[in-house]
Amino acid sequence: MTASLLYWCEVYKKLKYEALCLDVETEGFNKPISVVGLYQPKDGLVEHTFFVRGKDLTLENLKQAFKSCKLLITYNGLSLDIPKIKQEFPGAIPENIPVLDLYLFARKLGLDTNLKVLETTLNIDRLFEHTKRRFIAAKLWRKYSLGKNQQALLTLIEYNKQDTINLYPIAEQLVAMALKK
Repeated sequence: MTASLLYWCEVYKKLKYEALCLDVETEGFNKPISVVGLYQPKDGLVEHTFFVRGKDLTLENLKQAFKSCKLLITYNGLSLDIPKIKQEFPGAIPENIPVLDLYLFARKLGLDTNLKVLETTLNIDRLFEHTKRRFIAAKLWRKYSLGKNQQALLTLIEYNKQDTINLYPIAEQLVAMALKK
């Protein structure tokens, strides 16, 4: 195991119950954030917290959500989610929070880093069919924002929930795989 993998395994084991799994949906490529989803790994009931543009997606709400976080868990979040939040909501994420990017972690393990393939490989289920996922979040947001279609918004939130809560079992399995190497 590389020193980098070992480091992240130790950080994860130490901080996972003080972590937040983070996933951001946008209005489209290079467009504003529409939904920010957060999930704190814990045993028992799954509580997905989300913030929606035009409703409760504010700097203050994000600051409050991240204030006790000791570790962020993302999937390719170092490239998209975190820079996007920092661009649109400067200061929302404290600068000292380490980020476990599962995309990079999976790459270091030599795994296929396509999220759909990785979820299938790790036997992690989701409600949305993989073939229907391409640009689904942007399409749902557009449908909601143009006509205030509440069902489209609820579907988008559920989609975000699936992405967000799946980060925890992915992290658990990737760390276990790394520790076996």
